[in-house]
Amino acid sequence: MPLSDERLLTLPITHLVAAQIRGEVSALQIVECYLRRARQIHAATNCFTCWVPEALDEAKRCDQYLLESGGKTLGRLHGIPCTIKDHYAMKGLPVTMGLKTLRERMEKSGGARHDAVAVLALRDAGAIPIAKTNMTQQGETWGGGNPAYGDTLNPWNTLRTTGGSSSGEGASVGSSASVFGIGSDVGGSVRCPAAFCGVAGLKPTAQRFSFAWDDGRTILNHPGDYGILATGGPLAKNVSDLAEVLKACWADGSPMLNIDTRMPPIPFNEEILAATRPLTIGYHVTGGYTHPNPCPTTVRATKRVVDALRAAGHHLVPFDPSSVIPFSDLHPVLLAQHGVGIRAEATPPAEPKKERTGNYSSTSTDATIDTIHPDLAAMSATAQSPGSLLPVATSIAEYHAIIAARDRQRDTLNRHWKQLGLDLLICPAWAFPAPPVEQVRNLSPAVWTTAVWNYFDMPAGVVPAGRVAGKELEELWDIPLDPPLIDADLVKACHRSREGSEGMPVAVQVIGQPWREELVLRGMLEIERAIAQSNDGLGSGHSNLNPVPRRSPEMGDQ
Repeated sequence: MPLSDERLLTLPITHLVAAQIRGEVSALQIVECYLRRARQIHAATNCFTCWVPEALDEAKRCDQYLLESGGKTLGRLHGIPCTIKDHYAMKGLPVTMGLKTLRERMEKSGGARHDAVAVLALRDAGAIPIAKTNMTQQGETWGGGNPAYGDTLNPWNTLRTTGGSSSGEGASVGSSASVFGIGSDVGGSVRCPAAFCGVAGLKPTAQRFSFAWDDGRTILNHPGDYGILATGGPLAKNVSDLAEVLKACWADGSPMLNIDTRMPPIPFNEEILAATRPLTIGYHVTGGYTHPNPCPTTVRATKRVVDALRAAGHHLVPFDPSSVIPFSDLHPVLLAQHGVGIRAEATPPAEPKKERTGNYSSTSTDATIDTIHPDLAAMSATAQSPGSLLPVATSIAEYHAIIAARDRQRDTLNRHWKQLGLDLLICPAWAFPAPPVEQVRNLSPAVWTTAVWNYFDMPAGVVPAGRVAGKELEELWDIPLDPPLIDADLVKACHRSREGSEGMPVAVQVIGQPWREELVLRGMLEIERAIAQSNDGLGSGHSNLNPVPRRSPEMGDQ
């Protein structure tokens, strides 16, 4: 009996691949199913920037290979539809980063001239990209809009934001318009849309997920940037699918490990993910770096996760990282809006042109970009490293002092972590559910909840932990004023965001030590299982969503 669209939209990756091997469904049927769903969701949420024209041909190639090989697949992602954030290059398609002028230039010139290594790795494993997804302009905000394509809206409630900057991925994966997607994160750009759209997402340690082109050159984190680096990361409806994607990308022989020399050649460690020993997990429900203090729904969800993990046999230990490195020592860095760099008056002597692969200015263009596609010269270094959150140095000595202070804080937290014997830390992913679109501009300080883990360069994942219950909206949410960090306007915006949020997803964040992504994934899996057993998960809600195209009255019709 053929698998229905409704069934296909709920199956995890391993089941979809197995169904193809058994002959129950073809890759072409799966891709056609997801394209139908994608067009429906795009009409309501504006989550895509362009379609991948060769998607159906790639599906046919998967089917032909399976037939001719006697049931062998191209890889563990054989025939699986996915989506790719506009940050990543795909040959022949635009890379605009939300810039209207760059979109126009790219459309005239025929798109990017190279593929991203991440795209090569996915296709090498048999995945089929079907569309590129929308993002905030240059990835510089946590909302969902840009001048080139407009706002992306949340499929759970189209009056609310998806979060960003991987906004299109949140909407697409969060509504089963793709099986998984690839985003990028420098302050929460994977985790925020994952939390707001009810999906799982992972921000690896910087440089463990490639941003390079197929020739090994890099578009993000330009040469000379050692501040707070952006990293790619996947989003999926469940943690098992996240693991499948990373197993494919980090497999021996994968283009991601073989082409990008900036990436450490660390294959995926299956043993860590499959281990069964009890974990020692630190946690905080309030306090920590969560900003502002979380709403009652987030508190309830975090407590339930902690209790469920304890009941499953894990060792839970109260731990507040801000007691080790006070938040007041971090926020001047996190408040900075510009990239790390040396200002023009302090620029070191120019190197010979033939050897120069980048520059040190936070406002000028990376030469690497220009050599790959002239139109990408319109992007500034801020676009290539949108969240390099350290202040701009005025001298080389000051630059080194900034980096040194940051590194000492990283070392201090990691040492304390190890002394406590912690495997992981669990804390709120965001203080509140997805806010209305018009409130995004008023809630920028809330991004510190996720951005702090980019600052420490620790892998961090997000797991759905429930939904807002109507009765919780009647509970008091006390947000003490703490000028200048928390003022009256921020408090009002928080309360407006909570109003009418019944049914919206909430999530917890799982943090690990650098290069321990597999352990973070294991913790996320433990949470997902525990939540499922407590009947507090989202179930198959993604594929059941039927978003209505609409805009907030305050935002107008355009």
